[in-house]
Amino acid sequence: MHTRLEFRASRVGSGGFTLLEVMVGVGVLGLLLFTMFRLVGTQLQALQVSRESQVEASMNEGLVRYVAAVLAGVPAKQVDALRGVPHLVGMAPADELQWITRPGMALLTSAAPEDDYALTLTLQPSTATSRKQDLGIRRRSTKEPDNHYEWIPLMSEVAALEFRYFHPALAVWVDRWEDSNARPALVRMKLWRRAEDQPFEIVLPVPSSRVP
Repeated sequence: MHTRLEFRASRVGSGGFTLLEVMVGVGVLGLLLFTMFRLVGTQLQALQVSRESQVEASMNEGLVRYVAAVLAGVPAKQVDALRGVPHLVGMAPADELQWITRPGMALLTSAAPEDDYALTLTLQPSTATSRKQDLGIRRRSTKEPDNHYEWIPLMSEVAALEFRYFHPALAVWVDRWEDSNARPALVRMKLWRRAEDQPFEIVLPVPSSRVP
């Protein structure tokens, strides 16, 4: 009788899994799923960072091309054709680059009436109550008051913007340019998308500075 009971117990035990075996199996499966989830999540995050970096690089390149075209078109002799005004928002630079132009690349349109236009590359709050700033252009006719302008956004959420001007006569960088009778030899632009990041920096020539 005792031998028969042991035989039956052995057959029942060999036909299924014990609770411990099931728990171990579930644990191993959970660990595999967690590892796969982490791996996929890391790959997706890397792809997202790469995509954002490519978009940011493209935006920076477009901005550089535009500012370079603006500086290339600055005439050698014209009052207020190019001005640089330093500003601070909190402790961060929020400088302005101002220029006078006519319809064309520097105005971002050739369809406007033939006239002189004042443009300012600067930062402006995203909304009236927002602490975030966007980079863009204030555009108006020189016949209109300063506060009557059209806002053209270029980049969203820019932390800081800085301009410096290389004075050819003094051979130093200055933070302001208001000399109507001369042009800076170089313009240096720094752009911070995030305050904690290293800035994007570019130095651009002003061709008309070489005109006597």
